[in-house]
Amino acid sequence: MKKTFCIAAVLSCATAGAHAQGSVTLYGLIDASVQYTNNQGGGSTVAMSSGTTRGSRFGLLGKEDLGGGTSAIFRLENGFDVTDGSLGQGGLLFGRQAYVGIENDRWGAVTLGRQYESMVDYVAHLTSADWSVYMEHPGDMDLTNRGVRVDNAVKYTKTYGAFTGSALYSFGGQAGSFGKDSMWSWGGSYDSGPLYVGFGMTYARQPGDRSAGTFWKAANSADGEFVTVAHSFLTMGGGAAYRFGSIKLGGDITSTTYKDGFENQDVSFMNYEVNGVYYFTPALSAGLGVTYTDGKVDANDGDPRYIQYNATATYSLSKRTDLYAFATFQRAMGDAQVAQVTQFISPSSTNKQVSAGVGLRHTF
Repeated sequence: MKKTFCIAAVLSCATAGAHAQGSVTLYGLIDASVQYTNNQGGGSTVAMSSGTTRGSRFGLLGKEDLGGGTSAIFRLENGFDVTDGSLGQGGLLFGRQAYVGIENDRWGAVTLGRQYESMVDYVAHLTSADWSVYMEHPGDMDLTNRGVRVDNAVKYTKTYGAFTGSALYSFGGQAGSFGKDSMWSWGGSYDSGPLYVGFGMTYARQPGDRSAGTFWKAANSADGEFVTVAHSFLTMGGGAAYRFGSIKLGGDITSTTYKDGFENQDVSFMNYEVNGVYYFTPALSAGLGVTYTDGKVDANDGDPRYIQYNATATYSLSKRTDLYAFATFQRAMGDAQVAQVTQFISPSSTNKQVSAGVGLRHTF
């Protein structure tokens, strides 16, 4: 349950004639697990992990009524590692999100700051990464594991009935070059009853310049050598999910291209995923998913490929506290040499890697 602190009374006492009303909501999530991985650099490991299913966080969400259907809004969201208390996202205080903006009931919202792009907003919910960060598409190459937040971003969002859409632009901040290190993104979703449909597209120039505090790292076995040298990056995708009775079925397709990613030629990947969840009771559910990744390296006709199988189970002790278990297996094929189910652990020394664990998640 989120805790809301209303400040309207304070405002009315402190300012004569004050008419605006506002609120600030404190919220958060703490996720910790014990996990086993069969091969990290040649040996098996057992370790504690933070944010296995959802990144551990706390945040402040604020809104002030300005009248006429218009409000000022803000969000400050911190990520942290519950195992040792350290800051997440490269040590940033509000590394998950930090923005301020204006929202109007009729015209939509404009926000400025560090924000998510459209692949996270509209497509990530359709992937197995929504169950666990250990179930991302290889290297989080399509951003659906929320590994990249966008700094210096202006974002417009509008909801019309069951449809929500947005467009984002991020200024590169490079003197003498308006476009260098810039990003843009757009997408939308249709969410009505049992049906959800989402799509998105994101483009970044010089993605390697944004590697600090993100999943765009040279150490990524699937795409690290490509993203750090690429002239630009383009990912797009979409999918749908439908729930009928106790079953929810979904699927998604994404495409990612690293322009000039290897020997001045393009590198591209396609991800194809299907998944499903069965709700045994309102408190107990289990999910299965499979993702096939097909790559193409133009410079040498390389064909890195991966297949990953994901399984999860959740039991709710209350509305705010869940026990969960997960298991994921990845096999690298073709020209892909090693497996790595997520950037949170080291690559395997072989083309196979298995990770599994149990944990506890609490929201407030």
